[in-house]
Amino acid sequence: MTRRLYPLNALRAFEASARHLSFVKAASELHVTPAAISHQVKKLEEYLNAQLFRRQAQGLLLSDTGQLLLAELSSVFLDLDKVVNRILDQDNRGALSISVAPVFNAKWLVPRLEHFHALHPQIDIRISSSLAVVDLQRDGFDAAIRLGKGKYPGLAAIKLCDEYVTPLCSPNLLQEHPLKNEDNLRHFTLLHDESMDFDTDVPTWSTWLKAAKIKQVDTSKGINFSHPDHALQAAIDGVGIVLGWQYLATDDIAANRLVQPFDLALPLGSSFYLVYPKTYSNRPKIVAFRDWLMKEININQTNLK
Repeated sequence: MTRRLYPLNALRAFEASARHLSFVKAASELHVTPAAISHQVKKLEEYLNAQLFRRQAQGLLLSDTGQLLLAELSSVFLDLDKVVNRILDQDNRGALSISVAPVFNAKWLVPRLEHFHALHPQIDIRISSSLAVVDLQRDGFDAAIRLGKGKYPGLAAIKLCDEYVTPLCSPNLLQEHPLKNEDNLRHFTLLHDESMDFDTDVPTWSTWLKAAKIKQVDTSKGINFSHPDHALQAAIDGVGIVLGWQYLATDDIAANRLVQPFDLALPLGSSFYLVYPKTYSNRPKIVAFRDWLMKEININQTNLK
């Protein structure tokens, strides 16, 4: 059986007008002009080949056909609202599924998740930590935390924080081998993070040394890591000095597991973003996670200053 292509906008305009017996009030409810409502009602009358309202000096009155249509439409729209609400409730009841960049997950998010759970014990969280860029809706994720330039077509993107790189090392390492001046760097093992080598704008040891006007340091030597958190951990363990991610090392610096021997920090060129489909913007679990995340970010940034 072939389904009719009903003029849904006209039906909605009629239903609102019939409830209020006013084009003006219907227009206010549907956020359009009274002229647009009148046009849609006329379009529906032509479609049905029937008069739906009797226009009188004191206002609108429903015709017999209009009364019949209103009774049926009210039931249809009520059932539709129930179905939509059930779908929204189902989305809100499920676990909050998040795809998170591994380094952000390990060094920043996981240590703070207990704060979120304490505020929202009713929201379970499922985290997938992978370097792969997932399709949120296809792969069943509510949101993602990504490192990038902020260009995410079709998604709402909220910048969480910028990232910088700066030399970091264990305080124990400096006790054993004091870093009396910049030139002493040549006596330390350099730890290289290769995770962003695909981006030529990302600072390397050579970039930082040039900006710091430090010479006679051989950047071809050292130990290379494919993940920034692994490089940071090697620095914590006293293996050498890493050109590390300053923001994600906040907790390690605060706990004196790492120290920053030089003030110079260079922008990584990429930032962390919370992204999610725009249609998810008002889902309670998304709102709760987004608001909590921004509050934690603000606290963290205040502690950095």
